[in-house]
Amino acid sequence: MSFVRAGAVVAGVALAGLAAAPAFATGDPAGNNGTVKVIEHGNIDDVPENQPHVGCTLDIEWYGFDEGKDIVSKIDFELHSPTDSGELTVDGPSEVFVGGDAASGAGTDDGLDGRETYTLTATGLAHPKQGFHAKVTIHTPGSIGNDTKTKVFWFQNCAVEEPTPTPTPTPTEEPTPSEEPTEEPTEEPTDEPTEPVVLEDEPTESESAVPTTESDSEVPTNIDAGLAGESDSAVPAMWPLLAMLAGAAAAGTALVVVLRRRAAALVNKD
Repeated sequence: MSFVRAGAVVAGVALAGLAAAPAFATGDPAGNNGTVKVIEHGNIDDVPENQPHVGCTLDIEWYGFDEGKDIVSKIDFELHSPTDSGELTVDGPSEVFVGGDAASGAGTDDGLDGRETYTLTATGLAHPKQGFHAKVTIHTPGSIGNDTKTKVFWFQNCAVEEPTPTPTPTPTEEPTPSEEPTEEPTEEPTDEPTEPVVLEDEPTESESAVPTTESDSEVPTNIDAGLAGESDSAVPAMWPLLAMLAGAAAAGTALVVVLRRRAAALVNKD
């Protein structure tokens, strides 16, 4: 090869490099731009990377997509083998706008185009250690060539809190009401006092023992006051005195009986 031809080749390469330099300098490369990352929810850092194991809630990040009003990604989740026998429920947006700026590379200050959070719930039989295997497919227009991005990952179902059963209260026995006391007495008191019963006077032994009036034949009435005090009667001279004493005793006994009766009447009256 001559020096002339060699110089022409070098000049052509240099011109091609100069023509392509403005495109890379602007940070908007041509071609199939854009990438997506699956990360644990809230695990945000400056280095975009995939996390193959996440919980039931995860984040999807978009980097380096082209600018344009129609740059809207459509997101679709599905269960993947070997845990694809059940059904998958997704809580999160199915479309995300990612064309707010030019296609800067991932990891640059303006490379992040979007971030959304999704919660997945699956039925069927999970892997005993890995959980459920899933696949996300993201279709974004505007790329040259393949505009579909896919990622596979493992996730765990969210724990479902079972309601705590409310204990059944044990019924307490109601106390038996006590009998209410009667307010009114059963018998009304009499206003007037009962008159005391006066017993008929019965003769007492002492009263019956009072000697009746002696007959004239028992008590001598005629006394012969002789000259010397002698009497022709057979009754001794002491009989008149004894008769007086007997009368006094009878009178005393009668007085005692009367006093006892009055005392008894007063006691019964009280």
